[in-house]
Amino acid sequence: MTIEIGVLIGLASTMLGMTLGYLNWRRINNRDIQTDAVGNGELRADISYIKRGVEDIKLDLKVQEKQIRDITERVTRVEESTKSAHRRIDGKEK
Repeated sequence: MTIEIGVLIGLASTMLGMTLGYLNWRRINNRDIQTDAVGNGELRADISYIKRGVEDIKLDLKVQEKQIRDITERVTRVEESTKSAHRRIDGKEK
């Protein structure tokens, strides 16, 4: 059984092609994994930045709510004082 040189070269070329194809696939796959990891890291950093911003906004909102509550109480007291003053003025005019 003699195997022709052409067949051996064909088989060797096929094996080399398959090996190079597999190695190239692994290289591209590793690059994709690295790219995804970088993208995920950036995404997590962005989400963390947004989360801190939302927390800051919540704190500012709480401060504003307290200020509005204080102003509302003060306006209520001023209105009561004004009513009382109007009654006294009306009593003096009569």
